[in-house]
Amino acid sequence: MSANSHCRHRFPPVEFADRLEAWGAASLFGGFKLLPLDFASALGGALARRIGPFLGVSKHAQRNISRAFPELSETEIARVVAGMWDNLGRVAAEYPDLRNIRVFESGGRVETHGFEHVDRAVAAGRRMIVFSGHIANWEIAMLAGVQYGISVAR
Repeated sequence: MSANSHCRHRFPPVEFADRLEAWGAASLFGGFKLLPLDFASALGGALARRIGPFLGVSKHAQRNISRAFPELSETEIARVVAGMWDNLGRVAAEYPDLRNIRVFESGGRVETHGFEHVDRAVAAGRRMIVFSGHIANWEIAMLAGVQYGISVAR
């Protein structure tokens, strides 16, 4: 037994279903990459709205929303859950082309606010924490920092 053998980790064997799922996801992302960004985003939203309601997590979402907002009707809750799936599908479909989204493009798809605070922090040599809600494409905050020219942690 070598000195390092006690440090080796054993991982469970990769099941065929796991490989199939990974290949499917890679193929889907590859397909989205070939499409124009707006079309890919719309298609991802449509696919997720169609498939998402059949997944068990939709029931959890409905239950949590009804607990948080007891005044909402079942129809309103269903609309919120459909919006959740649309958003998630769009984010997933945009992900392969994320680097090509121009955050600061005039009239573009992203709206930013508050960069005067970033400018002040950078000028003062201060570090900062940027946070946002998981609304729309939550990866945009990191992309905005990179495109703005500030050093970001990855």
